[in-house]
Amino acid sequence: MHISDGILTSEVAIGTAVLTVGLLALSFKDLKNKNIAIVSAMSALFFIASFVHIPLGFVQIHLILIGIIGIVLGAQVFLAIFIALLLQATLLGYGGISSLGANLIIMSLPAYLIYLASKMQLLNIFPEKLKYFMIGFLAVLLSTLLLALILALSKEEYLYASYTVFLANVPAMFIEGLVTLFLINYLKKSIPDLLDEAKV
Repeated sequence: MHISDGILTSEVAIGTAVLTVGLLALSFKDLKNKNIAIVSAMSALFFIASFVHIPLGFVQIHLILIGIIGIVLGAQVFLAIFIALLLQATLLGYGGISSLGANLIIMSLPAYLIYLASKMQLLNIFPEKLKYFMIGFLAVLLSTLLLALILALSKEEYLYASYTVFLANVPAMFIEGLVTLFLINYLKKSIPDLLDEAKV
């Protein structure tokens, strides 16, 4: 799911970096001192989950858990994922600095959209358990679509690669949906207040 340095054209890299500044400003706008600990915890969760690789044929998929992170943090998801992506790029060479903006948009914007959909109760069309599954599934679906779109916008020859990336991530959508289902069930029993704002 991470785009490395040198993949994107300078126009796409700069455009996504500029958009990232706006998303981070939105994240800081309502950040309160009491939320810093949970932002840090969710950033760590994203950082660690990305290392859970699942071999699948000739590719490997990994968890990102952006659905659950999105409904817990709301707009602060941009800050949490930015910190994790920055650390992954600088410490581990996972992703890249020039593609940091694109990677942030790919993984945090779907999380925020899922939060908004949940808060507006648009996901209530599903039965409860299916709704929890769809929070994880839809977040990765949107993320994969954004990844494919950004690749296709960057270079025409990436168009076929974007199809492959999308197909390779279909199993990840189902796995994330199942993991999110179990995580939300656990949080509702152990820390129910954490999900109140997203009206889960």
